Amino acid sequence: MGSLAGHNAVRYGLGMPMLILPKSIAIGDLIAYANYKLTTKEGRRNRYTFAGAEYFERMKAQGLYTTDKEEIVKRVQKLNLEGILSQKLV
Repeated sequence: MGSLAGHNAVRYGLGMPMLILPKSIAIGDLIAYANYKLTTKEGRRNRYTFAGAEYFERMKAQGLYTTDKEEIVKRVQKLNLEGILSQKLV
């Protein structure tokens, strides 16, 4: 998530729209879920990670959990996001 924050800082500085990762991939869902949970009193007490029990269960329920690297690559390619954080912006 730090890489995304840095990427978006450069985009902001260049007047470009922020990159928002879709909830159809695990990282986008984790970010959206954590942001939502942080708006609640209970949610501010927790940390949200892929290994954390709460989000891990959500990831499985949403059909986002896989250890199949080829499946992950296909999901990212389908969204035209392959290498998106590697692109030089300046």
